Amino acid sequence: MEENIRLDWLEGSLAFLREILDSPEKLAWCRGFGSDVPQEFQEEVGEFLLGYRESGAEKICRDALRGLGGEGLRLSSGEDVKSASDAELESRLAGLMDGDSPFVLYGMSSGLLYDLLDELLSRRKKELREGYVCRLDGSSLDEVAALGESLRPGSGEAVRRTFALQLADPKAALFGCRREDGLIGLAHARIRTDYVEGARENEKGVAYLEGIYLKEDAAPELSQKLIAAVSDWAREMGCRELAADCEQGDDAGAALREAAGFKETARIICYIKEL
Repeated sequence: MEENIRLDWLEGSLAFLREILDSPEKLAWCRGFGSDVPQEFQEEVGEFLLGYRESGAEKICRDALRGLGGEGLRLSSGEDVKSASDAELESRLAGLMDGDSPFVLYGMSSGLLYDLLDELLSRRKKELREGYVCRLDGSSLDEVAALGESLRPGSGEAVRRTFALQLADPKAALFGCRREDGLIGLAHARIRTDYVEGARENEKGVAYLEGIYLKEDAAPELSQKLIAAVSDWAREMGCRELAADCEQGDDAGAALREAAGFKETARIICYIKEL
């Protein structure tokens, strides 16, 4: 679920929908909308739909609807809601919340909208507690520098400069893992057009995972979510492969990459001599 579905909109919407479900009069208004419905209630419904758009939820849900071929999952029970993926929940919400459709009133009176938003809120709170992945931009450089400083004292400004250059490169991407207490992980990647050990030739280049970092107290599975985000970006860039490297002896790093589906292609030892 995207980070810009705000908690306050979800919580406010649930309170509004709960009032409808608890009021026989408001339920009747939903089922017979347009016939002797108070103007005040019509305005409340309008504000609910406006909040859906202004919170950023509408764009997210419409993107999910397109991603699933334009068809929202047909949900009818709480059990179905809980077993659905985020994209399925969001696509169904897009179908119900179309302002020109009568389905929003059906969703209000049937309790389906309440179930959908309640499940999304529950998942969003869990993400905030445990961590979620998002694409980073220049507005995140202060956080990135602070994370670099916490992982390696004295490196904060160098990290800022490095990732400022990375963010300016259209063939590079930076992903972060956030939690309630701030940024707790990073993954950065770029498209390489030079030779990459073990990779097939591709005119679009090869996506390369240049680094992945997590705080010690971060849930281990977040590393896989960071790699998944990099993989999705690489596919969007037209790449067929994602490459990575790992220092010899870094068993934890090797295990992380293998768990993400990487296969070892070569081992090399590099030397240097001062002249």
